[in-house]
Amino acid sequence: MATKLSTIGDGALWFWAKIRRQDLVDLCRQSAGEVLLTCMVPRDRAMLSHFGDWHSVLNESPLAPEIPGESDEELEARLNRMFDDFEDRLRAAGARDLGRPHWPEDLRAEVEQGWESILEPGNYGRFGSWQATKHELRADDVVGAVRLER
Repeated sequence: MATKLSTIGDGALWFWAKIRRQDLVDLCRQSAGEVLLTCMVPRDRAMLSHFGDWHSVLNESPLAPEIPGESDEELEARLNRMFDDFEDRLRAAGARDLGRPHWPEDLRAEVEQGWESILEPGNYGRFGSWQATKHELRADDVVGAVRLER
């Protein structure tokens, strides 16, 4: 965030930047009593990332970008092969239960190489929920609020 945003700060607030309506409705149904804010934020104050691919970073997993024309079944099979192969190589190196800083350099580099791509909307595939991360939320960023009820 420090290199991507025009703002500074220690905080990191998370927002939906793009989500299918039905997915948002489903999430809201699970959040009775919460308040849903609608915000308008200048692009230079929000770092976009692909929601699903962000979990590759959180899980210290390799990132597998989609291949144009690939079916859901082909994508799933390729992901399973890739993750199994990566896990096998981690185990063979004796590093499976170690944190990423202690992995062999080639495995660490393989995982880290994809991280920048999750910050570029042009790389997002068909599973397009985007998240935004900001240092702060200003009152004038909020354009609507609604209490969620069942």
